Amino acid sequence: MITTVVPVFVLIVLGFGAGRFGFFVEGSARGLSTFVFTFAIPAMLFKAMVTLGIPASPPWGLWGAFFTAVAIVWLLAIFASRFVTGLEGAGGASAALGAGFGNTVMLGLPLGVAYFGADALLPMALIISIHLPVQWFAATLLAQWGSQAEKQGLPILLRTLLKDLFTNPIVLALLAGSVWNLAGFGLNPMAEKVVSMLAQAAVPAALFALGLSLARFGLTGSGLAAGVLMLLKLAVMPAVAAILAFGVFDLTVVQAGIVVLFAALPTGANAYIFAERHGAAEAALSASVAAGTALSIVTLSVVLALVPHI
Repeated sequence: MITTVVPVFVLIVLGFGAGRFGFFVEGSARGLSTFVFTFAIPAMLFKAMVTLGIPASPPWGLWGAFFTAVAIVWLLAIFASRFVTGLEGAGGASAALGAGFGNTVMLGLPLGVAYFGADALLPMALIISIHLPVQWFAATLLAQWGSQAEKQGLPILLRTLLKDLFTNPIVLALLAGSVWNLAGFGLNPMAEKVVSMLAQAAVPAALFALGLSLARFGLTGSGLAAGVLMLLKLAVMPAVAAILAFGVFDLTVVQAGIVVLFAALPTGANAYIFAERHGAAEAALSASVAAGTALSIVTLSVVLALVPHI
């Protein structure tokens, strides 16, 4: 567990230090993140979908365990937003996303591969494929429902969501890999080499880029508000997910481990982007992304240490 977690966070710290001390000129951090999201991670997921195979039926148990845990912490976060200063606004949608939306791509994928091996790639890809669209769409609906200004109709929201999905390189890579697998084309040795080289860059580049992005997040949010979000995200959600994954749904050991790991991930940057766009709980989300990622070196170590014994 130590040999898995420590190297991962060392790369994050290196990226954070490079960003904080000006080793990268302005805009270069965005360039590295673009490489990760547009080329490296999609290549890794495409190869996984082509080589690992696709389930004969939808993975309802995997999705049920993970997204039931998401739904429970969403309800708790919405309730907390009624009483905790700094979490109000947008119908509690920003708080809900901060409590339920983890950093699955930049941190979850590297950790899952490092700890569970290649067998974890398929269940991780299956969760990632709907992780962003489900939560983003639900949060947008909740924000629209809770706001009396600038309401949009459901058709407009659906069109926006579909446009975002079909221009998302990660979603496109998962779809392309699935189609390629079903068609039985296989990979030409030269193409396989190119894809593999990009895929090998995904983990270190993603972790370094995560550190760079964290350098711009502040800790000026309400301490109580950020603390509530981190408690829900780093403690409550993985506990609920563990009960569901190991005690309710019929999952393999690797699938259950991935559900718990993904539930224990710190809040992802997309949650902050959502809060900023809707003008609600931005300070709390910024603090929970930065402080939550730092704190997760401890909480994720505990989770990974406990998973084999559940």
